[in-house]
Amino acid sequence: MANPPPQPSEANDRSISRARLRLNQSLAIEGLPSSLAALATGGVYAAYASRSPARDALFWKTAANALATPVTVLSTRSADDMVVALRQHGLDIDQAGAVHPRSNVCSLRLPQNRDGCDVLMEALQSLSEQCATPASQFLIEGVATCFAWHDRAALIRQGAALAGWCAQTRHTVLLVMLPPLVEQSGDFRPLTDFQIQFAGAAQLVHVQGEFRWEVAFWRDNRGTLSASESLPLRFSVNDHRLIAVMDPDTDAREGIGMLAPDESQVMVSQDAVAHERAVPKPWQVLADNEALVSAASRAVAATVILHYGIDVSLATLAKQVNFLRRQCGKALKILIREDNVSIRYELLMLTLGANAILPRNMPMAQVEIAVDGVQGQLFSRPVPEDYRSALSAAMRDTTTGYVPAHRFIELVREAVERSRPIRLPNVLLRLPLEHDVAAIDALKACHIRRAGDLCTASGDSLYVFFFACHVDYAGKAMDRAFDIPLADLFRGELRCGDRESIYGSLNELEDEIAELPPPDYTGLIEPVDPLAPAAADEASTATASEEAKPVDLPILGTAPVPGEPTGVARRSAQQASLPLKVRG
Repeated sequence: MANPPPQPSEANDRSISRARLRLNQSLAIEGLPSSLAALATGGVYAAYASRSPARDALFWKTAANALATPVTVLSTRSADDMVVALRQHGLDIDQAGAVHPRSNVCSLRLPQNRDGCDVLMEALQSLSEQCATPASQFLIEGVATCFAWHDRAALIRQGAALAGWCAQTRHTVLLVMLPPLVEQSGDFRPLTDFQIQFAGAAQLVHVQGEFRWEVAFWRDNRGTLSASESLPLRFSVNDHRLIAVMDPDTDAREGIGMLAPDESQVMVSQDAVAHERAVPKPWQVLADNEALVSAASRAVAATVILHYGIDVSLATLAKQVNFLRRQCGKALKILIREDNVSIRYELLMLTLGANAILPRNMPMAQVEIAVDGVQGQLFSRPVPEDYRSALSAAMRDTTTGYVPAHRFIELVREAVERSRPIRLPNVLLRLPLEHDVAAIDALKACHIRRAGDLCTASGDSLYVFFFACHVDYAGKAMDRAFDIPLADLFRGELRCGDRESIYGSLNELEDEIAELPPPDYTGLIEPVDPLAPAAADEASTATASEEAKPVDLPILGTAPVPGEPTGVARRSAQQASLPLKVRG
């Protein structure tokens, strides 16, 4: 006997159910065009993605939305982990009525002694026959081990079998997984033979600090085929759902979304805030730099504040900065806060991956402003693969203090060339002696202790080289190096703060000593004690110190000011620095 026709209310319910089913057959990426998000009935879609916040948002938000209709969710995670993942994305399946009565949430266990693809196909068939609604979706996560990725012939058969099953049963299958080939090379194009009969294939990639939806091909529920699409993704501030950025310029101005869910997180070393009365409550304080690096190695776009002080090894800090940048990508914000000493090698840290250096004595309020200022930034500099190569460029020669003029020229040239890869600043000064001051007296008054800083004498001038020192800070460095007022020793100064002017000055000096070799004062100058504390010297030429006195030396070539004694410079608002000009 034929079945009676459905009652109007029953037919209406079925119509609504089918409409809701079609509505929810789509990826949960807000703003993504339907041509790249809709899932056609009876098709297989592969989304290749490594474990990340973006993958969790893609799969579990899609599952949470789809569970309002008949759908089957499969994952290799444990049942408890699946419940937690769904709850994190807005759906508590333990609440009555939270999911559709015909929905299924299953944990898939793969036995070791059987073919994974056979197990997967049997599970799909059993669910289809016993509890899955006809033509409904199967959302499957983490089944990469089911396929024979290293056997091309077997892989083609497996992909064809899955596509054939979907076409026959009218079920839609979404696979979210990470094949070994994609994990190793980051490219899913070689999987063409596997996915040739699929309805869509895409990859969720992390490129230069942002997640992108890279579509190889995608056929939507209307049969429209799209290919070779790439869209940046952001995370919603409220519920961390994925948002497609369709117009990067407009969306950037409007501040749509975050680069990653952890973008608002700030992690700081305890030593970096040890002198503060209070730390913002949302900040996570870790025991030290080592603990901070360990915790931050899993971050994507958080802000990390490392500590630098007298007891911190520069090499260790360089290694930590470079590791975090290469491990976490370009969206991570790395700040270094100086404590009781300034970082002389600021450019080294910026080259290795730091976003900014927070100067010592910066108030906490200004630190918070600096943290806010780097939000949303992507690190744009090329990052060296081996921090040791960049570190070696910053390492100064162990020679310190006075050296003969010919050796001075050699060492300065070596230092300048060594520091070029990381654009480390150096400064060379020529200091013409007062007419009644002997070179030996000026050299004895010069007490350079920091390795890499050099001085020599030739003709009527002293030459001083400060390694890794900016030209603007040379005056304060000289003031600390000499124990006699500079105006009593020298008639003025000529500064060279770039490679071209330094080499020009060295060439002049070389010509001068070739014509008239200067005396060698090695035996008359007290050598630098190699065991002397270097901590204070490390800060001596790093940056300007508030307590340092300005240098009262005229810039050579300027006219004296009426009413002022010769040899005393008129103080100006900005310290001048002129390169030594090469004689014609």
